[in-house]
Amino acid sequence: MVFDKYFYKRDNILKRRIEVDASLYEKLKELSNIYEASINKLVNVAIMEMVENNNVKLYDRPDNEITESHNFNIRESAYRELEKLRDKHHLSIYKLVNIAIYNAVNS
Repeated sequence: MVFDKYFYKRDNILKRRIEVDASLYEKLKELSNIYEASINKLVNVAIMEMVENNNVKLYDRPDNEITESHNFNIRESAYRELEKLRDKHHLSIYKLVNIAIYNAVNS
């Protein structure tokens, strides 16, 4: 169906507090003003894109980067995939989310 191309099907939502690099969060705020999408939706798309492409590569994080904790509504299916990647790559959920965001905003 054409809608599958543009929308995710309904899913359970998990509320999670995740640390995100401040510079990445600022980019998400800017993008939420460009696209018809909340920061939560942008994060979920970034996670799903990373999962689908299996693009889990560490990036050069600046030494002086500050992390901030933010509350996110993460799709349950996306979070389950993050858990699988956590076990496979031995990386924390917060690092995986930051990698997903970094990949998305720098693609």
